[in-house]
Amino acid sequence: MARLALVLGTLAAILYPIPLQIQGTTYYQTVGFLVLITAMLGVGWNVIGGWAGQFDFGPQVFFGVGAYTAALLYVKLGVEAWLGLLAGVAAAAVICAVLTYPLTRLRGHYFAISTVAIWMIAQPIGATWEYIGAAQGLFIPMKAHAGIVGSAVALQFSGPTKALGYYYSALVLFALTVALMAWVERSKLGFYFRAIRDDQEAAESIGIDSRLYKVLARSITAGVFAAGGVLYAFWALSVFPEQVLELNWSTLPIMATVVGGIGRLWGPLLGAVILIPISQIMSTTLGTGPLAGRGIDLIVYGLIIVVIAAFRPTGLLSLPWARWFGRRRPAAA
Repeated sequence: MARLALVLGTLAAILYPIPLQIQGTTYYQTVGFLVLITAMLGVGWNVIGGWAGQFDFGPQVFFGVGAYTAALLYVKLGVEAWLGLLAGVAAAAVICAVLTYPLTRLRGHYFAISTVAIWMIAQPIGATWEYIGAAQGLFIPMKAHAGIVGSAVALQFSGPTKALGYYYSALVLFALTVALMAWVERSKLGFYFRAIRDDQEAAESIGIDSRLYKVLARSITAGVFAAGGVLYAFWALSVFPEQVLELNWSTLPIMATVVGGIGRLWGPLLGAVILIPISQIMSTTLGTGPLAGRGIDLIVYGLIIVVIAAFRPTGLLSLPWARWFGRRRPAAA
């Protein structure tokens, strides 16, 4: 049943934008792009928040690190986006390890507050550092590329193929992220992360270095957020502090993970598929016209999240899907 769902979901994700492209509709392709980015970030956050049990409310810092690294390399040195993405992931992981190790002495809400403090420090740095454009930010210039293959290699799409190209780029990055996290979940790292989450003292008593594995967990999260930041920067063709350090880059992936099922590999995807389209529908229907500026869309969106969290706090993946859709086994004689 799980394999069938995976195959059908993969086919649906691949075929989803094709009829929209034929019709010339790009809005829903962009919604799909945002769903995939949010799901990818949620899968990354699940490592530190779901498996290691450390609530990190400042991962958008590394979203910004990835975006700025790739943009600077492209603008100043002409380094292509995919190489910039690798550099951004590496830079985010190293910076995260350096910043996180002193914080691993903290636990619970103290650790969560410290991650928020790092984000608050990063904001004025991004807004005043002249080398990275300060408050004016960086603009990523478009270059001419031969055909769709050249655009895909450079991660620069324009015209009617822009929404389609970035959708499939996000789909590829999401698939790579899920594959990597599935390996981490089944590896020794995943067992160590969950052991620290369940009982840190017991994990340390059997020789697990909790500080080291907390740093590793958050560095993996930082790498995923950096990759998402690079993709978003080249989609937007700009990098601003208010844009890449925005609070939504942490709250939306966290909410998607919690709604879908925290600690579950596919939980962030389910949450993103539900929350992001609802958010877009609310903003385009209740956030315009005579209701514009009244926040009705945000109220309704918030109520939906509250209802889901209240009636299923362990996430929607904890529902008995296998019993509902699986085959009924014959009773034993």
